[in-house]
Amino acid sequence: MGATYKLTALGAAQPGMVLAEDLLDRQGQMLLPKGAVLAAGMLASLARHGIAMLPIAVAEPAEARDDAAIQARLDHIFRKHDREDNNDWATTLLRRHIEGYRLTPEVAPEVAP
Repeated sequence: MGATYKLTALGAAQPGMVLAEDLLDRQGQMLLPKGAVLAAGMLASLARHGIAMLPIAVAEPAEARDDAAIQARLDHIFRKHDREDNNDWATTLLRRHIEGYRLTPEVAPEVAP
């Protein structure tokens, strides 16, 4: 989880949101750790502890992927392998799997708003 967060009023917080920082009470005791997924019961308990604002994690935009650079790197790694060589099936299969893994679009996990 990154350092990107938004201070959210307790009344606006929804179950499923994720804390971006440790949540401490007025005496410095930890109420909830960083990364905790909020539940309805937790929100009610926080109100009893006098918590007014929560640091809620904000999803960071995914880095742009450079497919050409990835392909160039794979070409370099497999530079001694001839794609047309039917006798080297293991390397062909390995390259195909690595290309599929590296060049398949990622699905980013959702963070509750």
